[in-house]
Amino acid sequence: MVLRNVGALMIGCLLGAGAVQAASLPVPTVDYSADRVIESEAGTFNGKVYATKDKERTESSMKGMQTITILRRDKQIGWMLMPMHHMYNQMDLGKAQQQSGPPPSDQVDIQNVGTETIEGHSTTKYKMLMKDGDAGGFIWITEQGIAIKMDMLTKSGKKKSRMTITLTNLQIGPQDAQLFELPSGYSAMPSMGNMGAAFGGGR
Repeated sequence: MVLRNVGALMIGCLLGAGAVQAASLPVPTVDYSADRVIESEAGTFNGKVYATKDKERTESSMKGMQTITILRRDKQIGWMLMPMHHMYNQMDLGKAQQQSGPPPSDQVDIQNVGTETIEGHSTTKYKMLMKDGDAGGFIWITEQGIAIKMDMLTKSGKKKSRMTITLTNLQIGPQDAQLFELPSGYSAMPSMGNMGAAFGGGR
C-alpha cells in the first residue's frame, strides 16, 4: 500500500501535466523546458525536462548511463529509451496509471497554503497529504501551471524517505515536435529471457 501511495503522491516526479491534473491541481498552460534536479537518499540526479500539451520528455543520467522517457498522453503510451544501446521499451500509460495512481480525490487532501517565490518565479504552494498518513508533502506551481518544485515525505513503519524535485533554468516557449517522437534507428527491447544475448551476455 505504501508503494502505491508513493506512486500516487510522487506524480510530480516527472512533473507531468496529466498526473497533476488528476490530483485536482492547476495544469500547465504553456510549453516549456527546464533543468531538473532530484534529491533523495540515493543521491542527487540532474536531468532535463521538455513539455508541451499532452506530451513530455525527461532526460537523466545515472552512473554514466543516460535514459530518456517520452510520455505521450495523447496516445496513452510512453517510451523509455536507452541511447547507449539504441533500444526502447514501450509503456501502457493507462495500465501504469491504474497500478500506481494518481489517487482518488477522497484519498488525498490538497490545500492551498499560500504563495512563495521559487527559482525567481511566483508560485502557489499546495500541501498534499494521503489520508492514511503514509505520504505527504508540498508542491509549488507557477502562474502558468508548471509544477516547479515538489518536496515529499513517505513512511513505512518507522522508516521515512524524502525526495525533492526542483526545476531550474525554466524556459517558456514552443518545443521541437521531434523531441516527443520515437527516434529512428531504435529497436524494441527484447523480453527478459533474451536480454542477456541482446547486451552481449549470450553464448
